[in-house]
Amino acid sequence: MQLWSGIHDLSEELLAGFETESPLATMREQQRIQVHVRRIAMPWLGSHVLYVEEFPFDRPFDARRRVVLTVLPDRAADGALLVRQYTRKADSATGGSLSADDLESAPGCDLYLKREGAQFRGGTRGRDCLVSEAGEPRWLDYRVVIGDGMFWYRQRKLMVADNELTEEIAGFPHVADEARLFSCGISWGADSGRRRALEGVDLHDRGGRVRFRTPDGRELLLELHGRDWPLSEGRESLVLILTDPRTDEAIGSSWTSLGAARVGLDVGWLAIDCAPVVSETGEQRS
Repeated sequence: MQLWSGIHDLSEELLAGFETESPLATMREQQRIQVHVRRIAMPWLGSHVLYVEEFPFDRPFDARRRVVLTVLPDRAADGALLVRQYTRKADSATGGSLSADDLESAPGCDLYLKREGAQFRGGTRGRDCLVSEAGEPRWLDYRVVIGDGMFWYRQRKLMVADNELTEEIAGFPHVADEARLFSCGISWGADSGRRRALEGVDLHDRGGRVRFRTPDGRELLLELHGRDWPLSEGRESLVLILTDPRTDEAIGSSWTSLGAARVGLDVGWLAIDCAPVVSETGEQRS
């Protein structure tokens, strides 16, 4: 739940497909998207529920896919976590909060995830996850890898009759070619005048993430966002967020203008100050 939650900035690439059918055919085979995953409370679905939205980069109001995921308490026979997918029924009322009557689960589209080291890997099993499209029926094969700062997937559509591949799409972390690298100093202690300097961390301003520990044993997650942040168009800024990954709750956050010399935050017992490794000038971008 902790590793999957967050805003994932991805490049989606068409690996194979019929040009007349693929949604990427007119996108020069690649497009940038964002996947927003957050934990929500739906007790009637269980205690581990995630809400997922996919949308083109920086256009959060143009969601192309919404799905609810719940991690079921019972594991598969081989020990894999079982994740069930729910979508809104076509005849459900729009707006307002969702109820059990508004959602339906697609048979055969459960995800089976197994832990491998610090990551979870898996996907659908069998040929029972069917997609409704014009022409011959197709079945969906979906693979995913989830880890700290890692979200990767591959989706294949195949003909039910003969298993002919009609489309294959891969989604992987977007490479930020204009990202700026920031170095962050961290100091710990309730007394601001006698704080202890901790080992610094480096991260970039396109959704860079890094985990670190405090002397009292707490593991924290620091994120830095710039133009990758949703709704940033017209109000571009640097956003620094400190989170407790155990609860997925923000401890503190701060923002400043995109071209500022530094950005930092102070939560009383911890202070963070980040500055670009190479300052941005009017002649050359760092």
